[in-house]
Amino acid sequence: MNIKKTGLAALLALAVLTSMAVPAVAQSGDELADKSVTVDGDTESVYLEVTNTSGDNLNYTVYGISDGLSDEVDSGTISSADENDTTRQEFVANSEEYDEYRVVVTEDASDSDEESADNIEIGTTINQSGGGGGVFAGVGGGGLFTLTNGIIAFAVFGVAYVAGFLDPIKNALGQ
Repeated sequence: MNIKKTGLAALLALAVLTSMAVPAVAQSGDELADKSVTVDGDTESVYLEVTNTSGDNLNYTVYGISDGLSDEVDSGTISSADENDTTRQEFVANSEEYDEYRVVVTEDASDSDEESADNIEIGTTINQSGGGGGVFAGVGGGGLFTLTNGIIAFAVFGVAYVAGFLDPIKNALGQ
């Protein structure tokens, strides 16, 4: 009879654990977006934009991925309930710790309605800070005398010479 009580207790414990696990699975909701973006030293942030949601919040989860392993780095809700409204959420990218980020957007399964959005966009923003500098900032500094600007000036001068725009200058130098 002790075996029957032990088996019954184990079955009861399994039923309790199973009933507790079911709501956690049901909370995830239907997946609306799932996208991974690669980050590097130039990446400033990862963003999530939603346009014209159905009025209720959408759930999002952000994972940092490194060497195939993922860590949850952020989660929350986002909504843009007004017509033609876009809401943007940004997450600082840590390219030293993660190679890419994965953003998953789901509808809220805890209520009886279904959430949606006209558009869900996931992407990255790039660090725009340049070296700056003055006129002679060099090749990568963004100054006036850069390699690109030199090539453009040479091309413009060549076209002007061939087109004859410099004939008055040639005539003036020849006399």
